[in-house]
Amino acid sequence: MRAVQATRSGAADVLELVDAPEPEPAPDEVQIQVRLAGVNFADVNARRGTYAAGAVPGPRGFGLEVLGEVRSVGGGVRRFRTGQRVAGFSSSPGYAEVAVAHQDLVWAVPDDVSDDQAAAFPVVGCTAYHLLRSSARLREGERVLITAAAGGVGTTAIQIARLLGAGLVVGAAGSGERAAAAVKAGADAGIGYSEGSMAEALRAVTGRSSVDVVLDGVGGSVRRAALECLDLFGRLVHFGNASGEPEEFPPARTLRERNVGLLGFHLQALRAHHREVLRDSAAALLEWLGQGALHAHVADVLPLGCAAEAQRLLESRQVRGKLLLAADR
Repeated sequence: MRAVQATRSGAADVLELVDAPEPEPAPDEVQIQVRLAGVNFADVNARRGTYAAGAVPGPRGFGLEVLGEVRSVGGGVRRFRTGQRVAGFSSSPGYAEVAVAHQDLVWAVPDDVSDDQAAAFPVVGCTAYHLLRSSARLREGERVLITAAAGGVGTTAIQIARLLGAGLVVGAAGSGERAAAAVKAGADAGIGYSEGSMAEALRAVTGRSSVDVVLDGVGGSVRRAALECLDLFGRLVHFGNASGEPEEFPPARTLRERNVGLLGFHLQALRAHHREVLRDSAAALLEWLGQGALHAHVADVLPLGCAAEAQRLLESRQVRGKLLLAADR
């Protein structure tokens, strides 16, 4: 089969399209003929070696999520059959023509959900859903501020906040153009990081300088500014550090005296230890996708051999929505 691999850490040009052996399913896994694979910033960090210091010897693959058809099943699998269309989190690298996945981390795709929507939802959908419902415990009518709001998680979180009953949704982004894209995705208002004080920019577009919930995957100065926007009993959920700046958090006493909370979210921990939680969110997300109540914003679908280009686009911070790789192209 064809797969994208790298033999060392580095820039996007270390990625190569190679011939690789097909992964065989374990007793509790399904083997998938991949149609589409999602491209995520976690893949970029894995390529850079951010998650593991130094170069990793030997070839390694990339990709966390896939959409395709069940090709074969392990001896302990009872929920899936050959030929069934599924989407979810792969156990083996997803930038490949064939992948395997644990039976609890893939889900049957309803007929009313298209391939690209199903391929785009696992990472951004489950992340956005649990940021709002599980971590922030969003209540009806609360005001939400989302940073990196024009990206895949951001545009999805805007819609899910609406579906969960948020009273006000504001998208923050690195430019006025990207803030406008957040509004197009469904936010009530958009603000740019460069518009001076985030609290004052918030007041200028909403009449108030504070919110109840902040979702932040950027970190650095953006996170510090967003923290200042929390109202009484507000909660900031951090789920990434795309800025690359050192991760700094306010002293416990500052949080205590302001009566605000700082929470963390990591999707990998749910994949590894709480699969039943992801099952429930996947069911809700697929239902919303089928109803047309939720739409995954797909920026582009590139051939598998263009994985390096896809990652460079993601690193440029100019992508609006989700990037996918087509394994059959």
